[in-house]
Amino acid sequence: MLYSVAEVAESIGLSKQSIYNKLKLKELEECITKKQGITYIDEVGLNLIKDSLKVDTDDLKHLNNEREDNTLDDETATDIEDSSLNKELFKALIEQLKIKDIQLQEKDLQIHELHKLIENNQVLLKDKPQDVKLLEEHFQGVDNKLADIRKEMDQRKQKFEAEEQNKGFFKFLKRSK
Repeated sequence: MLYSVAEVAESIGLSKQSIYNKLKLKELEECITKKQGITYIDEVGLNLIKDSLKVDTDDLKHLNNEREDNTLDDETATDIEDSSLNKELFKALIEQLKIKDIQLQEKDLQIHELHKLIENNQVLLKDKPQDVKLLEEHFQGVDNKLADIRKEMDQRKQKFEAEEQNKGFFKFLKRSK
């Protein structure tokens, strides 16, 4: 009886591509028949493929068992690594929170000190208007004194210039004699 590649693949549980790869083996050349572009395999070829797969499936089962064991070990190791990593992350987060808490306390102290300074400034500003009035009076007095000195200087200057003009006139008269 002849089987198509699709039938063989379905009965064995492999893909058609895997069956086509097996058909490239020299032992199966005699078992392959092609009709109208479709590849058929006889009973002997089917048995040869199954036999070659038994060796492969035994190897696969052995490899799968090893992989499962390794996977379990890897998963356990991964779980242990994850839990230790989580613990480290947790510790780091707690440490960050402690640092933030200390920083917040320092900020609170700074804010409290600033409030005290503001209150002190407000008290001083209440007293300042009297000081400002005294300063204004003082500067007014200084301005008045400066104005007086300026007037006096201007008078002296005018007097000096007048004397210089007179001296110049008298010099002229003395020379002409």
